[in-house]
Amino acid sequence: MSVTEELSEFAVATSFSDIPSRVIEQTKKPIRDYIGVAVHGSGQDIGGIIQEYVDAEFAGEESTLFNGAGASPSGAALANGTFGHAIDYDDTFESVAIHPTSPIFSAALAVGEAEGATGRDVLTAYVLGSEIAFNIEQGISPSHYDKGWHSTGTTGSFGATAAAGALLELSIDGMQRAFGIVGSASSSLRKNFGSMTKPLHAGHAAQMGVRAATLSQAGFTADSQIFAGDLGYGTVMTGEEGYEASAMTEGLSESGWAVTEISFKPYPSGALTHAPMEALRRLIEREDISPDEVESITVSVDESTEGVLLHDNPEDALQAKFSLEFCMAIILCERQATIYEFQDDVVKSKRIQDQMRKVDRSYESELFEGDYSRRAGRVNVTMTDGTVYEEGERFTPGTPTNPVSDERLKEKFFRCVDSVRDEAMAEKLSEGIENLDQRDSEITDLTNILRDSS
Repeated sequence: MSVTEELSEFAVATSFSDIPSRVIEQTKKPIRDYIGVAVHGSGQDIGGIIQEYVDAEFAGEESTLFNGAGASPSGAALANGTFGHAIDYDDTFESVAIHPTSPIFSAALAVGEAEGATGRDVLTAYVLGSEIAFNIEQGISPSHYDKGWHSTGTTGSFGATAAAGALLELSIDGMQRAFGIVGSASSSLRKNFGSMTKPLHAGHAAQMGVRAATLSQAGFTADSQIFAGDLGYGTVMTGEEGYEASAMTEGLSESGWAVTEISFKPYPSGALTHAPMEALRRLIEREDISPDEVESITVSVDESTEGVLLHDNPEDALQAKFSLEFCMAIILCERQATIYEFQDDVVKSKRIQDQMRKVDRSYESELFEGDYSRRAGRVNVTMTDGTVYEEGERFTPGTPTNPVSDERLKEKFFRCVDSVRDEAMAEKLSEGIENLDQRDSEITDLTNILRDSS
C-alpha cells in the first residue's frame, strides 16, 4: 500500500478496543491539560476576537465552545483550537515539534458532539488523530520545521482530519480524499510566532480537518495519493532531501502509541525556554538568590533555537513567550512563571525590564557531553560579589524523559479554569474527563458542563 492508503486504513480501522487500557488512561491527562488552557484562552483578548468572528461566520448550536457558547462544528473547531493555543501553554510531543491536542481534540470534540458520539468514540478519534499527525511529522521532520513551517498548523491538520473523518465514519477511500483536501489547506508560518496568528494556527488546523472530512463525506474529490511523487506533500513541504516516506507509516501503534509521548508545559511560553527556566528556578531556590544580588545571567541553548526565540526585547506578553530575556527575568523576580506573570503590564514594568538587561544568550552546538536534548539549557549566574553559579537542565521539563508531577499539572488545570470560570466547574470538568471512557458516557455529558456553567 501507498503511504496515503496505509495512513487512511489505520484511521478508519482503529477502534476503541484496539487501544490498550494504559493508553486510554494516559490520554485523559492531555485532554484535561488542554481543556484547562482552552477555558483560560477563551477569556483572553484573542478569545473575544475569535468568538465574534465565529458568531458572524459559523453560527450554530451543534457544537460547544469552551466559553459555553454554541457554533457549527467548523466554527467550534476553529475557536476551541485557537483557545487551546492562545497562551502557548498546551501540550507538545517530545520528539517532534507539534502541539497535538489543540488541533486534534478540538476537531474530535466538535464533530463528536454534532454526531451524537460517545466519550469512547471521541477518545478513539483523538488517539488515532494524534498517531497520524505524529507519524506524518516523523517523515518530514526536522526539515519541514526548519524551513519555517509551524507543524502544529500544517501536520496538525492531518491529525484533525483523521479524527473528524473517523467520527464521520469515512471509508478508506473517503479518508484518502480527506487527506488530499486538507493537504491543500495545510499551512502555518513560524514567522508569526509572538502574535495572535500563532494560536490561530491550531484553530485553523482543527477547522480545516473538519472541513476536509465533511467535504469528503459529501463526495468532494481530491488526489487520493497526496503524499506521493514530486508534487506530493512530503516533497513539496520539505524539499526532496528532507522527506522520508517510510517513516510516516513505520510502527503505526506498534512500537508505542503517540499519546504516550505527549509532554506537558510547566510554563506558558515556548517549550525551548523551559529547560533554562527550570534550571534558573532550581538554582535561585537552592541558593536563595534575590534579583539585586545578580550582576548578569548567561543562558546557553542549542543553536537550533535561534530561529524560534525571536524576541530579545518583547513588547507584550505574546512576544514574551518567545523571549529568553523575559523568561529569565520573570523567574529571577518571581521564582515562578504562571498565567498571571505573562501579562502585558508585567512585561512592560520597569522591574522586569531592568532584569531583562542582565540576560545574555549563548548558542552552542552541544550543551552537554553525551545524550542531550535540542531543548536543553544551561544558566551561568554571576553575582555582584563575583560568585558564579552554574545550573543545567538536559531535557525539557514536562516530557516523559523529565516529567513534572501530576500534582503540578492538576494545579495548572484548576488555576487556568478558575481564572475564567470557577472551582466548581473545574471539579465537574475534571470528573467528566475521567469518565469519558465509561460505556454509558456521551460526549454531551462533558460539553453540557460548559453550557450549563456559561
